[in-house]
Amino acid sequence: MNRLIGQIARLVLAGFILSVNGCAYDDTFRHLREQQPESESLAIAFSNGIIDNPVQIKKTNTRAVSLLSDHTESMGVWGWQTTSEGVTGRIFQNQKVTFSTTLDKWTYSPVKYWENKSSYRFYAYAPHAATVEGATASIDSATHAISIMGVTLSGSNTIDSGVPVPPSRFSRVTDTDWMIDRSGQSMQGIYRNEVMFNLQHILSKLCVRVRRSDNFMPDSVLAISIDSLKLGSFVSQGDFVQAPDNSHLTLAAEWTPIDTMPRYTLTSAKHVSIPDSAVYILESLLIPQRVNTDQFIRIWYSIGNPGGYINHMDNIFSLNELFIGFETGKNYVITVTIGPDPIKFDAGVQDWTNNYSDDHSIFARP
Repeated sequence: MNRLIGQIARLVLAGFILSVNGCAYDDTFRHLREQQPESESLAIAFSNGIIDNPVQIKKTNTRAVSLLSDHTESMGVWGWQTTSEGVTGRIFQNQKVTFSTTLDKWTYSPVKYWENKSSYRFYAYAPHAATVEGATASIDSATHAISIMGVTLSGSNTIDSGVPVPPSRFSRVTDTDWMIDRSGQSMQGIYRNEVMFNLQHILSKLCVRVRRSDNFMPDSVLAISIDSLKLGSFVSQGDFVQAPDNSHLTLAAEWTPIDTMPRYTLTSAKHVSIPDSAVYILESLLIPQRVNTDQFIRIWYSIGNPGGYINHMDNIFSLNELFIGFETGKNYVITVTIGPDPIKFDAGVQDWTNNYSDDHSIFARP
């Protein structure tokens, strides 16, 4: 241990006199790596990436962030090193990096080490394709655009009963929440340096929220419950190729839905009692796709009166009256308002982490 501390001290001292004697720093850096190859201070390390931080931060449009390890336990990494002589080579080829809950950090093998005076460029996606059956991932060496092929969804719902806020995490369901770092990360070969990725969701998310109308007469209703809700049908498979920029038109073309596979229908939690405040009953991932005229939303619900009588309702609507399509990285929210008047649907789209909207409405009579 004392020997290692002494070597690190010499490294730091050599760094201070780099402008006077650059060779001393190079030699000490190389000596420390060779003498202590297990030293974490020289290893290329990956810190816990962040999710949903905007690529272009604007004071008027901030978004909440969370940690990558809260969503998945693996990621794939590509990396290139450029030496001081201008020679560029790939050092990571879709490297699987996994999160260790025991060590509370991201690990991979074999470990690679920083080279002084080299610059680096890293790209990442999550989770690693090897952890998802049928999926493959690659990167264009020239443009560094990431492709993920064979993405398959089955319509998992993260919500078991009515909740005031959706979980926004899909780690416990079968459908995979795919993410990429759209811009990559540039680093310098400095010891103790860690790579932190900024990942963005590339699927769409659909939420359904239910609330009581304010138009009920006092004491006229004892209970309201959602017996069942279905939305469908949706494309179950698609291929993703990262767009060259973040413009609206190119982002809309990132996904190619594969409509030859069987479609699926989303279902909500059943027999959910609706309290005075709004609750969410569905949160699911979607492959970005256009909405067709035959796609629908259907809701079965019950209203209990003080006299013991229960009204059972069944309404169906065309989904394309609410949305024309689902886009990459967007959150679509349908708010269902149940009352004595016709049932009301409010629908809107926001950033992934925002769950409230009130854009337009359609009506149906009980």
